[in-house]
Amino acid sequence: MVSVSAPDVDTLVVTGLQAHQSGKLEEAAALYAEALRRKPDHPDALNLSGALAFSRGDTNAAIRLIGKAIRFLPTHADAHLNLAEAFGKAGRLAEAIATAEKVLTFAPHYPDVHARLAKLHSETGAAELALAFAKVALALGPPDLEVLCARGLAHTLLRQFNEADASYRQALELAPDDLRAIGGRAALMSKMLLPREAAALYRRAVELDPGNVDWLSKLAAATEFDGDIDGALALLERALKMSPNNLEVLFRQASCLRDLGDFEGAAERFRRVLSISPNYAPAVLALARISKLDAGPDLRKHLGRFAADPAQLAAIRVQAGFALGEILDRDGDTDAAFKRFAEANALHARDRIKRGERFDRAVLRDQADLIEARLAAEYARDTAGWGNPTTAPVFVVGLPRSGTTLVEQICASHSQVVGVGEIDAIQTIARDIAHANKDVERLADWDSADARRHADRHAEELATLGGEALRVVDKTPLNLLRLGLIGALFPNAHVIRCRRDLRDVVVSQYTMYFSEGNLFSTDQADCAYAAKQIERIGSLWQATSRLKILDVVYEDLVADLEANVRRIIDFLELPWEPTCLDFQNTKRHVDTPSSWQVRQPIYSTSVGRWRRFEKHLGPMLAVLREDV
Repeated sequence: MVSVSAPDVDTLVVTGLQAHQSGKLEEAAALYAEALRRKPDHPDALNLSGALAFSRGDTNAAIRLIGKAIRFLPTHADAHLNLAEAFGKAGRLAEAIATAEKVLTFAPHYPDVHARLAKLHSETGAAELALAFAKVALALGPPDLEVLCARGLAHTLLRQFNEADASYRQALELAPDDLRAIGGRAALMSKMLLPREAAALYRRAVELDPGNVDWLSKLAAATEFDGDIDGALALLERALKMSPNNLEVLFRQASCLRDLGDFEGAAERFRRVLSISPNYAPAVLALARISKLDAGPDLRKHLGRFAADPAQLAAIRVQAGFALGEILDRDGDTDAAFKRFAEANALHARDRIKRGERFDRAVLRDQADLIEARLAAEYARDTAGWGNPTTAPVFVVGLPRSGTTLVEQICASHSQVVGVGEIDAIQTIARDIAHANKDVERLADWDSADARRHADRHAEELATLGGEALRVVDKTPLNLLRLGLIGALFPNAHVIRCRRDLRDVVVSQYTMYFSEGNLFSTDQADCAYAAKQIERIGSLWQATSRLKILDVVYEDLVADLEANVRRIIDFLELPWEPTCLDFQNTKRHVDTPSSWQVRQPIYSTSVGRWRRFEKHLGPMLAVLREDV
């Protein structure tokens, strides 16, 4: 009788790998387990077992097994990259990057390590680093999906949209059904203000991965942005049938209803989120935004706990503080309200300073001085012929909280007007044009053909967003700082400049949470200083611009709605429509802190609001009395 010896450990691992590569995962797992039973420290068995655990979604096991393997395989590049991928999946991105970087010390020319670092740095927002690693990876090896998607994301983060689109298109040529590339390009299309293209891509993702609720949720967001709110809600209902207690979908549904103006329906769904997860902070904060319906003791309790909990993210604590301040203000307890606002602003300022975000008065003053000394005259004299002749753009500008959302809502209530909210297109164009001409001092010597290309491209984007509408409204308030460029790019645009008592503007900014931008808003004196300088810049541009500019004063609008609405519609060169007086009933997406206000009939309670807090406003009032 011939005896058959049992396979040795190395044979078990090789056989297991063959099963693994053939998709026979149960068989592979059994073979790897047997190899480790016989030799617990077998490095290849540990590494491959970890990779298999990762593919099955057991990230913790993957990290444990591969980490142990690396102790025996210190120069095994793929083991390190497997561990980096597992760390990345677990959200431990710093450890993922550090693990991948070790490979550079012993395999600096291995394309896969550069590919992995490009992906990881793009995910952390380090776009320039991601592009550098992507460039090396593509130089060392053939086009790779991971690299192309990472490069696409990095270009997107840098708002280099054409380059990002080229990367995603190249990825989709390699693999037309790759969900990473489809999702990345869809997100890019949304940022490029092309919601229909985004929706088409998300629809494809839903077809390829029909059980993934996240794709349906993103498709709903793109559909809503495209103006089909009913369609978005239908998609969210479909998603909820698949996952009835999905917090993200429920929250998006509630937000959609809120932005549509159905505050009762939104409140009911936000409360449903909290019934499932009582500590889901976004729902508490969102409910507080519309708590004019009923703040309630439970909501106040939640907000108080969030504001006081040092374990919460700073952004959650700050928003909870602002919400409590608003509730106290509504109750008439202005002293307690102001204390909450001051505490929230102090925490917000500290958090932003940690992130390197700090308001610098000198920068804004120097910008105003340069415009006054030279740029206003140069833009008026030297930019003729730069622009696109379209009459579609309408720019509603002014200080934040000066009434820009209200004016946009009035305009968008006309059948020939589409409002697209706040978009950063002009800011991006300004940055790109300045970068292209960074070594050229005089505007007369700037590249006018490049400026015209930017104008033409944005005109096409607005035409896509506006459809058949004659006017498309961009209500980014601080485009007031860029009226010189707007006049150069779109000389036939209409500009509505919103004005308001600066004392009310500053108080409204100081008592409002801004997640980004408006760095001055956390300090009432800085707020007042910024308000005066920004108004100064707006007036410098207005005095020299060729643009058609209409001033709308908030207090006048409140005092005589019809007369001022007629002025606005006449300025836009459109026929009168009475629906513009019933702007609160217009069914459209409004995603700003003013979404509640623009759903109400015009009211005067915000006029002179600063007087309620007057005894706390010494720093603001002192700055407003100073010369600019």
